[in-house]
Amino acid sequence: LVLSTDMSRHFDILSLAKSKVGSMVKRSAPKRRSSFTQPLPNTLATWQETDTSLERVPGIDLIDLTSDQMRLIFQLALKVADIGHCMLPFDQHKFWVGNLEAEFFDQGDLETKAGVPISPLMDRTKPGPSNGSNQAGFFDVIVLPTISLWENLFPGSADQLQQHTSFNMACWKNDEYAEHEIKLATEC
Repeated sequence: LVLSTDMSRHFDILSLAKSKVGSMVKRSAPKRRSSFTQPLPNTLATWQETDTSLERVPGIDLIDLTSDQMRLIFQLALKVADIGHCMLPFDQHKFWVGNLEAEFFDQGDLETKAGVPISPLMDRTKPGPSNGSNQAGFFDVIVLPTISLWENLFPGSADQLQQHTSFNMACWKNDEYAEHEIKLATEC
């Protein structure tokens, strides 16, 4: 499962999850009369009170999934966690991007010493992960599609995931940050 965070497999995993799990998302269910809110057994979906009836919150019923589909859900969960710093307040997000850049540049230094081509974003003589346009591209291509799929499967997570993500992306796209290189922070 940990290998699902390998970016070389990112689009394959997202595509598989969309086709094999995304199609199982429940959009709605019949309304039922009740005076209380209750969780549904064996599922992350819940019933919520709306006027005098209850409506099922859209999402995915875990009980309906095969073991292969559950593995895809777990892989997607790891991918969301792996990019979780993008969903933190901007100062915390910048801290983690700075650490990532230091790791990337260290890797690039090792590649230089080994006489192999330096991997993208790992050459310290070029803009790295903390470059505004690189981060904006990462949000457009990786972050937003990944959390969009997660939110489709688990709509209850949408507010939490979006709370800082949109702001962070706007910061990277803003001219004020576009040329700003983040210096590695010493503490969070």
